[in-house]
Amino acid sequence: MRLFIAAPISNRTRLLLENQINKAQTELDFDLKWVKAKNLHLTLKFLGDTDQKKLEILKETIMNTCSNYTKFNIYYNHFEAFPSTNYPKVLYFGLNKSKKQLIKLQNELINKLYESGFEPEDREYKPHLTFARSRKSTNIRQLKYDYKTFIKDHDIRILDKIDRISLIESKLYQNGPVYREIFTNILN
Repeated sequence: MRLFIAAPISNRTRLLLENQINKAQTELDFDLKWVKAKNLHLTLKFLGDTDQKKLEILKETIMNTCSNYTKFNIYYNHFEAFPSTNYPKVLYFGLNKSKKQLIKLQNELINKLYESGFEPEDREYKPHLTFARSRKSTNIRQLKYDYKTFIKDHDIRILDKIDRISLIESKLYQNGPVYREIFTNILN
């Protein structure tokens, strides 16, 4: 099973972000791979191909980690790109300082997963919500200029609440991934 752990976003936020994505699709006329609004989520840990026998350990780890947390707010307040806006391969919605609680939760989750035998993270966690990815055919040089203009011309201020953490299965198809929640833990 191809799995990841994520903080799903609310339906209200999904609609607001979909509106922003639609604007970006209109103004950034490039060969980009756009994320469908129904697939938007904040990834905490990508697990990849995982033996089904490990599902119970994953559920227990999520429950144990989440028992230390209550619902908390996050705030999307800017557009950004990986590795940078000078070389935009992945376009995303960034979070302001409200991300500290999310980073803390993710770090604790990663540590508990490592104690349970899962691979450690090889890079620092940077919470973000991906909405588009470049393709091999994307003109990155032109996208850089147009995306910077887009960022300058558009403001984003969306408040959301992290109220659950989910274990999600990802199945890849030609027309994009399909996600299925396997387990969800509601935060107090």
